[in-house]
Amino acid sequence: MIDGFIHRGTNSLKGYIPQEKIGEIKSRVNIVDLISEYVTLKKAGRNYVGLCPFHKEKTPSFSVNPEKQIFYCFGCGEGGDIFAFLMKMNGASFAESARYLANKAGVVIPARRMTDAERTATSEQEKLRKINAMAADWFSGQLSSESGRPARDYLEGRKMGDAVTREFRVGYSPEGWSRLAHYFEEKKVPLGLVEKTGLIISKNNGGFYDRFRGRLIFPIEDLSGRVVAFGGRALGDDMPKYLNSPESPVYTKGRVLYGMYRTKDSIRDQNYVIVVEGYIDLLSLRDAGVGNVVATLGTALTREHVELIRRFTRNIAVIFDPDEAGRHAVERSLKLFLEENMHARIVVLPEGYDPDDYVKKFGKKALEDCIAHSPMMVDYYIETIMGSRDTLEGNLDIGRESASFIGTISDRVERNLFIKRVSEKLGIDQKLLKDRVAKASSHYTTAATSASREKMTEKVDMVELNLIYMMMEYPDKIPLVTQENILDCFASEPLKRLGQTITAQTGDAGSLVGDMADGPVKERLLRLVMEHPVLDENIVSRVFDDNIKQIRNKWYRGRHNMLKRQLIRARETGDKELSESLLQEKDRLLKEERGLNKNEKNNQVG
Repeated sequence: MIDGFIHRGTNSLKGYIPQEKIGEIKSRVNIVDLISEYVTLKKAGRNYVGLCPFHKEKTPSFSVNPEKQIFYCFGCGEGGDIFAFLMKMNGASFAESARYLANKAGVVIPARRMTDAERTATSEQEKLRKINAMAADWFSGQLSSESGRPARDYLEGRKMGDAVTREFRVGYSPEGWSRLAHYFEEKKVPLGLVEKTGLIISKNNGGFYDRFRGRLIFPIEDLSGRVVAFGGRALGDDMPKYLNSPESPVYTKGRVLYGMYRTKDSIRDQNYVIVVEGYIDLLSLRDAGVGNVVATLGTALTREHVELIRRFTRNIAVIFDPDEAGRHAVERSLKLFLEENMHARIVVLPEGYDPDDYVKKFGKKALEDCIAHSPMMVDYYIETIMGSRDTLEGNLDIGRESASFIGTISDRVERNLFIKRVSEKLGIDQKLLKDRVAKASSHYTTAATSASREKMTEKVDMVELNLIYMMMEYPDKIPLVTQENILDCFASEPLKRLGQTITAQTGDAGSLVGDMADGPVKERLLRLVMEHPVLDENIVSRVFDDNIKQIRNKWYRGRHNMLKRQLIRARETGDKELSESLLQEKDRLLKEERGLNKNEKNNQVG
């Protein structure tokens, strides 16, 4: 558990930390010692092994290599260096992980000089968070005071335990128009600044009044446990029943999930999360012993929410109301789950029950059984959202709607599964549905989904991959690769870019692999680094020569085949000038290839 992390930002923050400081951190932090704080490791040959902290397993498949300073799980494919481990373990950005490790290792990272605008914004955000913290303490005090009796009676009536209300810092805003505003006035806090948090609202004729009056208060915390906003529930029939803070410089509702700061460890341990809609639902489940739960703050799930959840698990159970609004919320969420490669169950409780009612009446075990027997998102879509109609025209309409939906799915396996199930449901030929989906997806595809699709379907050339691994492992051979210009012959653009990075800089294998984006290339490289023994110098030279020869021969075969196809088309269209040019290029390519092969034979004889 890492206290004080600011869980915002991405790897782009890496630029704020000098490269030499990153190297110094890596030289001072032993990866075995770091991971041993979270995982029990045992020596096994040159590596250390233990149970993976990122997925459930009974047999250890998690391996740590102290020499390369990297880890890799042969079960789930997670791997990288010390920074990657902390980023995954704590849901933190690179910069946050690096600064934590720097502090741990005694490495001083110079503060980046902020602009005046950044300094002003940062100062204001710090003040607003302080105001929110003060308000949370004030609300909590009001709950335990005499004026808080109505709220305590309400909680008692809802059978809410004291422990969970204390854990989530539940409070109360008493009746009265400006009691909180007066509190901040007494504390000499500028009310104009308090207004920016959304806690008070300015009057047309001057002055301020409290946003929350006569309501149960739920402080909303970010992943660091800092209060960024509040939710308030009416104790009686006042409308709206729920009232939330507006967005502010420290709060964007589509990026925060209620309760996640306090439930993230349980989510990671159980490797799935339950998503509910309301504060009371979450507190009731937590009170019943269900720890892996978050709430959406009364808003639809956003892409940022799903990305936040993905830091801790890919498995999600969503409990929505069984009404029309809930149905539409599920349909919107399904697209996000599929695009983000999440595994989701859609939980529909019996009529008349919300999560709070259900867990109170039937208990934790019944809720867990209900979730376990709930349909996966494919089945839910087909049986509930898609449904069926009595006429041919109706089913054709469903087919068109389904094709549009399926077209948004980036993962080919998921898409083909949907196509198969939908075609069986409607009695439509799979090929026809697949063609319609292809048309729909061509309209839908964006740069982001194209990149995602490329990543998911990316093929790895094992010979090229092996040469990259050898370059990382035996850097003294890199000049040979540069001399032969072999990277120009690579078919894989990601591997080619990685090879160019290796030739342009020095760095250990752990750093180079750790900096890579997740995907098949990174996973296979990690496997090679973890599994391959150190080779004899003669064997290394032979492997380098063989890899270079195979890659070059493959490139020439590709060029010859391309020229052959172009020549056929030129002859079919009667383009004599192009045919002559292609023949000359073919002849030049053959001579070039023969010359290279002759040089190789002479070198072998020599």
